[in-house]
Amino acid sequence: MEWDLSDLYRGPEDPGLERDLTEALHLAHSLDPKDLLDPIRAEDLFRRYEEALEKAYKPLNYASLYFATRTQDPVAKALLDRVRNRYTEVRNRLVPLEVALRKIPEEAFQALLGHLGLADLRHFLQRQRAYAPHTLSEREEELLNLKGLVGRSAWSQFYTEYTGRFRFRVGERELTEMEVRALRRDPDPQVRREAHRELYGRLMAEAPTLSAVFNAVYLDYLQDLRLKNFQHPLEPVALRDEVEVKDIEALLEATQAHYPLVEAYYRWKARRLGLEKTPSPDLLAPLAKEKPRVPFEEAKDLVLTAFRHFSPKLEGIAREFFEKRWIDVYPRPGKRGGAFCSGGLPSTHPYILLNHTDDLDAAHTLAHELGHGVHFHLARKQRLLNFGASTPLAETASVFAEILLDDLLLEKLSGEERTLLLAERVEDAINTLFRQVMYTFFERRSLEARREAALSPEAFHGIWQEEQGRLYGEAVEWTELDQAAWAGIPHFVHYRFYTYSYALGYLVVLALYGKYQEEGEALVPKYLGILEAGESQSPKEILAQAGVDLASEAFFRYGFGVLESWLKALP
Repeated sequence: MEWDLSDLYRGPEDPGLERDLTEALHLAHSLDPKDLLDPIRAEDLFRRYEEALEKAYKPLNYASLYFATRTQDPVAKALLDRVRNRYTEVRNRLVPLEVALRKIPEEAFQALLGHLGLADLRHFLQRQRAYAPHTLSEREEELLNLKGLVGRSAWSQFYTEYTGRFRFRVGERELTEMEVRALRRDPDPQVRREAHRELYGRLMAEAPTLSAVFNAVYLDYLQDLRLKNFQHPLEPVALRDEVEVKDIEALLEATQAHYPLVEAYYRWKARRLGLEKTPSPDLLAPLAKEKPRVPFEEAKDLVLTAFRHFSPKLEGIAREFFEKRWIDVYPRPGKRGGAFCSGGLPSTHPYILLNHTDDLDAAHTLAHELGHGVHFHLARKQRLLNFGASTPLAETASVFAEILLDDLLLEKLSGEERTLLLAERVEDAINTLFRQVMYTFFERRSLEARREAALSPEAFHGIWQEEQGRLYGEAVEWTELDQAAWAGIPHFVHYRFYTYSYALGYLVVLALYGKYQEEGEALVPKYLGILEAGESQSPKEILAQAGVDLASEAFFRYGFGVLESWLKALP
């Protein structure tokens, strides 16, 4: 199944695409920041502001999706480049309004907050105000947007195009990156070792080029920190996510304190494999003698059934993705690796990109991305300025969906099969929680080192090796090639410190899952309310409605307690 993008535009030459960009720019030019001083005029101002954003973003959304399945196509590249430039032009025309909103006199700002016609934008207004100390002049903000075109955005696109060309030979087959990564879960140890050598050998060989990309995007971020007067590298992330830097630090410290759970698991896995230590090519090795084959249609049925057991409404929304071809399923040359859900706009709908490889891991990926899709679909009830999912909640629906799938599978299994699935659940926790925190430590250390000078590939290797060693202790036997794994993690290029949110989201999910076990169906409307809320309130306010307190010690204690119980359940 390939996705159908015609709900956005008929194709790259669709005149509606250029028309929307032109209208967006016209709307952006018409916005007068002085209207912020009159709450009644501000109502119409924000409506037109949203319309400008929508008409600018829709072409960018289409161009990005079109490029994602055609990374080597000159037409797709040219379209994305042209639309990205036009989008930036619109964004620059919106800068005066955004700067004015963040810097208007306190009395005028309070008048906006108190105006009944803007009541549904109260949280948006407060978020914008929080950026005031880090907002530059109009011209400086415009220049930063322009810098982004030849800075982080350009390097991000280069990384996607460059790594999208990688091909790997395992046996007689030429594979994409996602296909060779899937072989790291193959039941045949020889296949796993060959896939491991191919993948990490290529990353090691490409490290000089990819380290240049990392150095460039890190320097771009460091420049932004200095120009915008941020004192801590996590401060922009905390501001964006509406948490405190200390909240992120607490998450990192609490997770690091539980690193011994990871070492304990891989010692258990080594014993199951009949070894003293787990070899790194076997980190993802299945413990079953045969790798379970899960074709896409079977994965689809399993995920929809799991959703239906929780909420028929959830299943109904998820089914639309298949019936209306909002999903692109299989890997093919030129298609971007990995998987993602593009949330779209309240007036459109989400799209999902997969690289399905007919195994249980791919079924979990389908559940994960459909969780995102349902989240964005439900959030469409919000207006554009309240649409989306703040980062602490961004992974909530996706990880919750994976646990629902596991619960369905556990119901069907007993004995050895149940043990194997429990082990899979522990490994998923390691990869979603612990490894993401390890990534955050690596990113923070390498970013700080970049302040002094550009990092060599060997410097990146060294930091990665140390952080990996801290996580796994003495339970894993590493190869020389493993130290290049950092180069194959696109989050380090596309975003700053995003990986911590997977860990936070996983702990949020464990808290909500615990509530579900306690309350049963009574939690379902609360959970759907969390997804429907979008960004209309802060993450802490949204979660409080379901009885989850992000700032409490109990939040961490409960989550890690669940993980410990899973580990203890392994024989």
